[in-house]
Amino acid sequence: MKHRHSFLALLVLFQALIVGFTNIAAKQAAMEIDPFVVSFFRYLIGTVTLAAILLAKGGSLHVEKTDLKPLFLLMFTGVLCNQILFAQALRYTIPSHPPMIYALTPVVIIFIDILRKKEPASGKILLASLLAFVGVGVVLGRSVLIFNAPILLGDGLVFIAMLFWSVYTIFSKPYVHRYGPLQLALILIIGALVLYTPWGVIRLAQADVQALTWKGWLSIVYLGIFSSGFSYLNYFAILKRIRPSQTGLIISTHPPVTLILSVLLGFEVLQWNMIAGSLLIILALWIAQRRDKLRP
Repeated sequence: MKHRHSFLALLVLFQALIVGFTNIAAKQAAMEIDPFVVSFFRYLIGTVTLAAILLAKGGSLHVEKTDLKPLFLLMFTGVLCNQILFAQALRYTIPSHPPMIYALTPVVIIFIDILRKKEPASGKILLASLLAFVGVGVVLGRSVLIFNAPILLGDGLVFIAMLFWSVYTIFSKPYVHRYGPLQLALILIIGALVLYTPWGVIRLAQADVQALTWKGWLSIVYLGIFSSGFSYLNYFAILKRIRPSQTGLIISTHPPVTLILSVLLGFEVLQWNMIAGSLLIILALWIAQRRDKLRP
């Protein structure tokens, strides 16, 4: 049991680092080229990465016909809409804001479960939800007070992406067990690539690829290999070991890691509201998850 929890902790830490650098890389790429092109490269490189891993392991890919509709829903919400909205949002907002907003994922999941009558509403959950929303408000409130329209637009897009990610997290759990993390991640990203390719090729033909610096190319490669490849694979590996409502275990590590990286790499300046908001979100997620024991 101790070994199992240690391995889970390593997976969570790895996920936090991937997400932290994802926010930085996405910001850099979005500053240099059309975000729709960035998304196209993410799907393409991510597909090649996961396919190479599957081939190296000697695995095969198969999909049950009865699973086509739910798998399409997962692909549409978690891979297509989530990644496209995220890429567009980073044109406007700053790297530390997306993980703060995504920290609301477990809160949204809990409320969806309550509506589905799978999770009883309790005072502890309501308190955690309130703290999480206050924490996000503390971080984002400064943009509202000074009416920074671009950042507000970016944050709004991230919020919608987070809602798609919440739906994706809830309904992907049974398919992780059925197909395994690697097969499921590859099936979904192949579907997104096929659906997105016509639009992606058009945007790529219109883009000034030569304007990309080495930082831009490095960011795109990172987004493809790690953010669209290993990140989904690792996320499914974690989700296989916990319940969807326990995603606070994963997400509570993202805001501080991203904030530290963003400050160190010069994308933003450390401010009191970011620290206070991060602490409130972490406290809220700790309260929401405290009553749960980790179990598959």
